[in-house]
Amino acid sequence: MLEPKDTIGFLFLEKYPLVSISSYNILKKIERDYPSKLYLILPKTLSKVVREENIVYVDNVENKDIVAYYRLLREKALKKAEKAGIEKIVLPTTLEFEITYFTYGFLKYDIEIMGETLPKLHVPQRNIYFVKPFRKVRTKELLIYGYFEGLFRIFEKKFKVKRNSGFSDSFFCEIEKYFWKISCDHFELLDSTLKMSEILVEKILREYGFTSSCRFCGTPIRDNVCSFHAIRFLA
Repeated sequence: MLEPKDTIGFLFLEKYPLVSISSYNILKKIERDYPSKLYLILPKTLSKVVREENIVYVDNVENKDIVAYYRLLREKALKKAEKAGIEKIVLPTTLEFEITYFTYGFLKYDIEIMGETLPKLHVPQRNIYFVKPFRKVRTKELLIYGYFEGLFRIFEKKFKVKRNSGFSDSFFCEIEKYFWKISCDHFELLDSTLKMSEILVEKILREYGFTSSCRFCGTPIRDNVCSFHAIRFLA
């Protein structure tokens, strides 16, 4: 997923700040031992909160719809990554987020949304990958790491945040809360669900011809633009 000599960008998800800050610090410690270069791709609203050497700023994404937020943020990150020579962009998604997003897409009968839960999303036009090294890690584990590192106290003092995502779609938020509760006592259930979702998504994408990637966000599609970006650029 990540190679020693990669130029890596870490996309900070403003909707999940505590998970993002913990994931970034874990990745930073790991990458210290390799000749790779790590950039932090950060929304401009957090410019006074997070201080790092290699930062690439992206415009803020105000959309509270989870799908629009996730795809629009990836679109903005792609543009900046190409200019900075970044080859792979890390998405700090956790086990609960991946399963929530898959279930949300499954219940809405939306293959594009389900396809976004693949371990890697490729944008061949720019030859950039979105990767998810933390997708099998529970949110709780990252939060515990952040607590012992003192990251939460520092971050929450400067920028007051809630630990839930706060999206306007109550359907998504209810699914998210449900899986967060399950993860505390039934980790093995979430782990097996993630494995099942991978197999199912790969099978569905092949059978329904979703063999291309959106050139703006990497979402698996039939043609060349995902439904969100088709509406966005036609509007």
